[in-house]
Amino acid sequence: MEILYRKLYQDIKTQINAGVYHEGDLLPSESELQQVYSVTRSTVRQALSELVREGYILKRKGKGSIVIRRKNHTLGVLSVKGFSQIVTEKKLAVNTVMIRKPFITCWEDPFFYRLDEIEQSAGCIYLKRIRLVDDEPVMLETTYIPNLNLPRFCKRSFVRGSLFETLNVNYQIDISKVEQDLRAVTADNESARWLGITPGSPLLHIYLKFHTNRDHVNIYSSLLCNTNNYSIGNQL
Repeated sequence: MEILYRKLYQDIKTQINAGVYHEGDLLPSESELQQVYSVTRSTVRQALSELVREGYILKRKGKGSIVIRRKNHTLGVLSVKGFSQIVTEKKLAVNTVMIRKPFITCWEDPFFYRLDEIEQSAGCIYLKRIRLVDDEPVMLETTYIPNLNLPRFCKRSFVRGSLFETLNVNYQIDISKVEQDLRAVTADNESARWLGITPGSPLLHIYLKFHTNRDHVNIYSSLLCNTNNYSIGNQL
């Protein structure tokens, strides 16, 4: 039943996003969906309930399932500002869940940006977080910082939950510019679990290099973004 309901849910969701169904359109009735997909009534209702929960449809007694306009905010995360500051400025609730607290380790090999010799030899501070907007997980973020003159970094709490504020307040490090590399990927089992989506769902993979005012201290981030409800844009 799990596989059948996910297939039905994903098919309808794809059709709505592709414009097959528009705002105000009625979906086929539960009986019609049951017949077309050769599934039980409970499977149809589970799929429709998921679409209601995600804001794709409304169920109206006596009418059926109606496609609605979904809220879609653009998050300007490709910015010299921190994620928390950007989202807060848009009057949205932001929260961060730390999956892996900062610890010192070696760089991944190969790494997604070219490192200079000093960065490479210093090793990195690694941390991994889930970023949520209005309680919805939208981004799985892995961050790497050269382990250069950042005493007690792994022991400190973040200032107001912000990495950039922590670097500024405690180490006088400011972001000066950002490089970016964007790719379309699909969710593997781990990213799907953290982002609350189905494995194989489309994701936006963003690699970022934040340049700072300190030599050899660049901040690198790998972001897996669920853009179902929130698009990604530049905010300089």
